[in-house]
Amino acid sequence: MTGTPDPTTAEEADAATAALRDALLAEHAAVHGYGFAAARIGAELRDLCLSHLEEHRAWRDTLHDALVAREAVPPGGEDAYQLPADTAGEALRDFAAGLEETTAQAYLELAAAPDSGLRDLAGRALRETTLRVLALGGRLSVFPGFPGGEL
Repeated sequence: MTGTPDPTTAEEADAATAALRDALLAEHAAVHGYGFAAARIGAELRDLCLSHLEEHRAWRDTLHDALVAREAVPPGGEDAYQLPADTAGEALRDFAAGLEETTAQAYLELAAAPDSGLRDLAGRALRETTLRVLALGGRLSVFPGFPGGEL
């Protein structure tokens, strides 16, 4: 025994940290996007968007703390994000559903982490993204988080 870490374990830890970072980046984008949508969407969906915004802020903070606990540097948000030109109600609803799909994909990648705590976190977050899509009037995909909802 040389005292060096098992390379597989180190690689798995690096992959889990990378997946956490990707999920945090997706949450930064969702927070920004929901702030944009909530400021422009009609009154009938404003409260829903604000609620979703707060949920994404909570997940963002959870992921930030998980990275700090792993002694990793959490990435900050981007300077700018791609926002829709069309700010009509249905376009903003579709935009918000797209934000959920992006976060679902990031959490699906995190669900592959060998750490059971991270898998649990990813599963809970994936469930919540799915519920938010349904609240927006979206359809339940067969495999939430997979591009197009299919394998």
